[in-house]
Amino acid sequence: MSADPTPARRAATMLAVANVYQTGEMTAEEREIANSIINAVLPEAELDFRRRLAETLKSAPGLDRGIARRLAEDVMDVARPILAESLALTDEDLVAVIEHRSIEHARAVASRPILSAAVSTALIKTDDETVVLRVATNENAAIPTQAYHRMLDRFADNANVTDAVAQRRALPMAVAERMTTVVSGRILERLIDKYNLEPARVSALIEHGRENILLTSFAPGQRAEEMRGLIDALHQNGLLSSTLILRAFALGNFAFVLPALSLMAGIQVSNVRALLGDEGGRGPQQLFERCHLDPVYRELFLQLTLLGRHERVRRFGFAPEGWRNNVRPVLDDVIGDANPEQAFEQRITEALLAVASRHHDNGQEGGARRAHGR
Repeated sequence: MSADPTPARRAATMLAVANVYQTGEMTAEEREIANSIINAVLPEAELDFRRRLAETLKSAPGLDRGIARRLAEDVMDVARPILAESLALTDEDLVAVIEHRSIEHARAVASRPILSAAVSTALIKTDDETVVLRVATNENAAIPTQAYHRMLDRFADNANVTDAVAQRRALPMAVAERMTTVVSGRILERLIDKYNLEPARVSALIEHGRENILLTSFAPGQRAEEMRGLIDALHQNGLLSSTLILRAFALGNFAFVLPALSLMAGIQVSNVRALLGDEGGRGPQQLFERCHLDPVYRELFLQLTLLGRHERVRRFGFAPEGWRNNVRPVLDDVIGDANPEQAFEQRITEALLAVASRHHDNGQEGGARRAHGR
């Protein structure tokens, strides 16, 4: 090999070895020699030789993992066939390529016929529409619940992605329910029928979904007067509901919560802050009553107030890192269980529905007792 006079002849020898390699008709000793030849010549081989090598070895049985990795991390013309087809690459190799190479490399990985949960998750984290759509349309892609939520967090308004998710053979129930808030028409009908979802619950989920979309669609840095204008418009149209304010509070969207409470209470934002931070505990209660919020949400409001009393608000008026981790146990306690498969926004919805449901049930029981007493 070292006696070959030109890199081109050495590369041609490498391709000849690869052709034999691809047949799988080699002893262990011959395979070791073939690996040595390929590894020795590959660094000096020109692009066309590397591309032809990758095409030859893409489905080679027992391909050396080290060679596969070197080809997978090469330029796209070389890497594509290996990334799309080679079984020599492990999940760890594929995730490393997704995280450290170009988005084109990730797109090639996304075209593999079978995707593990780890690889699907890494692909979805690229937030690239082409990548995500390829994963969503691949029925042989294992997609964990949290990865589905990531897709919906980033692409809830992308019909191509949501349609692809809705048409998958089986979705986790938490995802199926969340999907009802982002699709409509026949797709919504199919989801309701396929997962036997209760119409009343779907209706409630859709309504809460609208509120969540409203609160999560603000552009960072929105001016205070623009936010106040939105809040005024919501108030005038009867849409500044108790659930909207409680949801904003749970999300840590203080840029919305503070002026909303200010408007409803008829006091300055500075006074709202003072009442919320009252160490004696009466301030939040007084503020709740002055805003005429629905009494059924009093306890949840007070619990959120207690959590936020000493939090330093980040830039643009949002809660600091860790806020959601602190709020989630409060929501779990209100709901009566913990469900890590549900997105944080869904847990807020579940908590609000649980509070309303208990109030409804207690009201019915009270009515029954009064009727019996008569």
